[in-house]
Amino acid sequence: MNIDTSDKRQLDQSSNVLLLAPLTPTGNRACLELLASTARPDETNVAAVTYTPPPETWISDWKANVGDLPAELAFIHANTVETDDGPDGTEVPENVSVARVDPNQPMDIIAPLSEQLTRWEDNGNQTLVSVQTLTVLLEYVDFDTAFRYLHILTHRVQAADAIGFYHMDPDIHDEETVNTLKTLFDAVVEVGDDGREWSVTETYGDRSATSDHAQTHDTDVSVSDSDDGVFGSVLSAVSNLFSGADEPERPETGPGPDPDISASPGSSAGSTAADSDHSASESSAEQFPDEAMLTDEDRIRELLTSYGGRMKQADVTEETDWSKSTVSRKLSKMEEKGLVTRVQVGRGNLVFLSGYEPETAKSPFEQETTDG
Repeated sequence: MNIDTSDKRQLDQSSNVLLLAPLTPTGNRACLELLASTARPDETNVAAVTYTPPPETWISDWKANVGDLPAELAFIHANTVETDDGPDGTEVPENVSVARVDPNQPMDIIAPLSEQLTRWEDNGNQTLVSVQTLTVLLEYVDFDTAFRYLHILTHRVQAADAIGFYHMDPDIHDEETVNTLKTLFDAVVEVGDDGREWSVTETYGDRSATSDHAQTHDTDVSVSDSDDGVFGSVLSAVSNLFSGADEPERPETGPGPDPDISASPGSSAGSTAADSDHSASESSAEQFPDEAMLTDEDRIRELLTSYGGRMKQADVTEETDWSKSTVSRKLSKMEEKGLVTRVQVGRGNLVFLSGYEPETAKSPFEQETTDG
């Protein structure tokens, strides 16, 4: 794999990576090499979402191109056809699970994948998700469905502190399709037809910033020129909240949910705790008068309320002094209970307290529940 040191550093900071490579054995090998280069196989969990090639073929290719299998391996095979073994007689080991779903129903992939990511949460290995391939996915479903599915999938991967790699053949799709899908990923790796030339392009912002908080704001949320599709309206509605200064917004004083999330935050954005010692002490006293008595979920609800019902996930991490993974786990549990809603905008998550979501952000997640 011919990726230089600076490009490798960019990938190390990415949660979701789009791999543009031919739909050939060369492109397949590139995908496996990218996975293997991220962490040692014996310290890796891999959840492989496969379409046409069955799990047996994936295992055979991995052994031929990489060697020993990952420490933990699981498949979500988007194909209902049962297979017995790979081209060289390879079989799926007994300790490797295989969930089979209908390729025409990509949302059915989310549940078994989420369960697997949760199962691996505390085993100490780096978790990777491999999707091979988006090209085949787009043969089964229309673009809007694929985009909505990938938006939710990349959100799940990021929330689990995993790293996702998504293979796609750029020569099979038009430029608009490729460019629109790029907006869902942190970085794009392009591999030449011969597999020798590799290049890495960042999709959002400048990663030279050392602060995660600063990086969250370097976000381009454009989806397409026409902004068609259900997630186009979501991203358009909340994009202004990921632009501007790095300081968190001042808590809004109006009672109840914000009726218009797209309204400019200029009138509510103000000085931070660092700007005013008086504001900081007053905020601390009013926000958490009995902080020691609050549960973690209560603390997050109080924090969101003080920010007008919405805030960036990076700000939750900063305000609570918890680790990013801890915040992700707590918010995931709260999301399952319906207490909060998260919308991924580029590389950042925006967290809404229940009842404060913009209408455009509700339908995708409510539809996911209905469909499931």
